[in-house]
Amino acid sequence: MKESQREEQGVSPLDRAHGYRLEGDVDNALRLAVSILVASENDLGAAALVTRILADSGRNEVAGASAKFLVKSYISRGDLASACVAARIGADAGLDEGGLLRAIAEAFGKGSSAVKDGSLSPPPLPLEVEIAPFFEKLSGEQLFGSAEKALQRFMQKPGSSPDIVRLPRLPLFGAIEPPVLEKLLRLQRILEVKPGQYVVKQGEEGKEAYVVVRGVLNVVRENGSNVKLLAALGPGAIFGEMALVSQAPRAASVVAVEPVQLLVISREHLEQLAGREPVVARELSSFCHGRMVSNLMRHSAIFAAIHPKKRQEMITRFEARAFDKGGLLVREGQEAEGLFLIASGGVQVTTFDKEGDLVVLAELGPGDVVGEISLLLRRPATADVVAIHPTVALQLTRGKFQETIRENPTLLAELYELATKREEETRSVVAQQALDVRDVVLL
Repeated sequence: MKESQREEQGVSPLDRAHGYRLEGDVDNALRLAVSILVASENDLGAAALVTRILADSGRNEVAGASAKFLVKSYISRGDLASACVAARIGADAGLDEGGLLRAIAEAFGKGSSAVKDGSLSPPPLPLEVEIAPFFEKLSGEQLFGSAEKALQRFMQKPGSSPDIVRLPRLPLFGAIEPPVLEKLLRLQRILEVKPGQYVVKQGEEGKEAYVVVRGVLNVVRENGSNVKLLAALGPGAIFGEMALVSQAPRAASVVAVEPVQLLVISREHLEQLAGREPVVARELSSFCHGRMVSNLMRHSAIFAAIHPKKRQEMITRFEARAFDKGGLLVREGQEAEGLFLIASGGVQVTTFDKEGDLVVLAELGPGDVVGEISLLLRRPATADVVAIHPTVALQLTRGKFQETIRENPTLLAELYELATKREEETRSVVAQQALDVRDVVLL
């Protein structure tokens, strides 16, 4: 193999092996994965990839035994997502997936004696491994036979029966009783993504949520040619969860940086389960609300104006309100009921010009605020604010708003600057709209 094919800057050997498999080069994927496993017998990721390839090739005896071993190993490491993937590999190799998922649910679910607020054990650092000369020459039966022997040594190494001692308390999953959690885990499917491939696209309707099993993804907000990096997501991260409780379009895109493996759950399947198990709907709603608030505190400008120690207390003053498409948050000519912080969905700010034509002043989304002009300048609202998608907003009522800005002068300054800027933009847009109409008449 050429050096240029072996060496990719910033990509681990295991990432390269996954990349080979995603490109259809199964032999090189297996050669490299086995080379990694031989060099580092504690590398569960390499063992999982070898097991996956063996199961795909119908070599179920060793693949099944390895998958069962991997489920227990990943549980002991506190890695629920990888344990679920190993269970699915085991099912493909002929094992009872229900039994494997039951073991995962009992380990991580509510009431488990193993859950003691531990932390996820980090995987070993990747070694710089290339395809070993011995495996480079193998193919067909010889290659697969060597892979099976490597897995058998992996399972028989000293200390190969991992004990489950202390597991982390996982968000959402840890709040659900094991029998119900098992049903939830059954709904997940595995998605594998190549580098550069979009998992979620901004503006599209969300219908699925994702858990990152392995790999890294970037969360980006795209505005024409301008792309802003919002976050990087790695193993264990959950994203897209608002799609499970809202039909609002995606607020950002998520793209794979390297070969990525995900667990996916659809809104349709989750709604069916929630209809039978109300606890799922209740815990999911609580989880999504907490994530929504956390995201707003990180990204919204109004929280940036509040001292970090005061932000959590401030968020308790807001009340969550849901608006259907077409719902009015603020009505022109009336005083705003309070300050609204858009949590999910989106709104349009609209008014009418002197000729009676509708003018769209702005479209706002998660993290944006509305109603501040009416509150701060103590006058009727200068425009309607209308939900253009099903929208969730956090409302700070008029009385609590006045109390909050008295306690936080920096917030008052931030909102006053925003209000005056928006009022100026409104006058400018309406004036331009009127000018455009007169130009058409003159023509």
